[in-house]
Amino acid sequence: MKILIILTITLCSSLCIANTEKTWFNQATYTKFEDADDHSWQISSHYYFAPQAYFGVWDDFGYLDTDSNVLLTYTNDTDVYTGAEGEIFIGNWFIPLGIADLSQADEDYSVGVGHLFYDRIKASISHQRLKNGEDITWFQGQLNIDLDPNAYVGLTANTDDSLDDWRVEVRYFRGLGEQRFFTLDLSHHNNSSKNQNDFIANYYFNQHFALGVGSQASHLMIEGKYFVNHSFFVKARYQEQSDDEQSLEMSMQAQF
Repeated sequence: MKILIILTITLCSSLCIANTEKTWFNQATYTKFEDADDHSWQISSHYYFAPQAYFGVWDDFGYLDTDSNVLLTYTNDTDVYTGAEGEIFIGNWFIPLGIADLSQADEDYSVGVGHLFYDRIKASISHQRLKNGEDITWFQGQLNIDLDPNAYVGLTANTDDSLDDWRVEVRYFRGLGEQRFFTLDLSHHNNSSKNQNDFIANYYFNQHFALGVGSQASHLMIEGKYFVNHSFFVKARYQEQSDDEQSLEMSMQAQF
């Protein structure tokens, strides 16, 4: 028993003093739809080929991805499928790749090319092939503005080649001192079936706890995060899906 206690303390201590730069992010998410008596779960693993440094809090690593990375996602929902996506950087040029379902990799995929300007602007064009629809060309631009050493604004805009489906996202991050932080995420999505505004604001009381409130499709959303340390955190989210349906989402992330 004493040996077990010593090993446990040693492991916890090593996690607490380990290098806080991370390359591997693993997440498991379970969602329960209360009134529909339905549920889904998802497991993802995201690997970067260069260390990612924290920007103030333990779940923010800056706005732009500027290193080669690959993301695998397994989803068990109405359908069961495994997707893959990533970016390959060659100097300041990069190749974005995506496969919605690996079992249909030759029928439903996207591939493109992009360029990183001054480490703060990303522009790309991607061609998406769809199994059950017309092929689509997507344009995307991203911008990161450092307001000061403790704050930034990030912007992402993308649209299809017909300008019928477009989306704009804005993220504001601000350090408030004494390990307190504030983030605000805004998005607007417009296409033939929706004209939707979403937002969520998070307040980090300290390094270990954050509380957020927002709206998605004009329905209430509340979430809380608890950070055990810089390598592990859990999140709970309550969300109104409609006037008569709610969902509860639980997730945990381990990053190394």
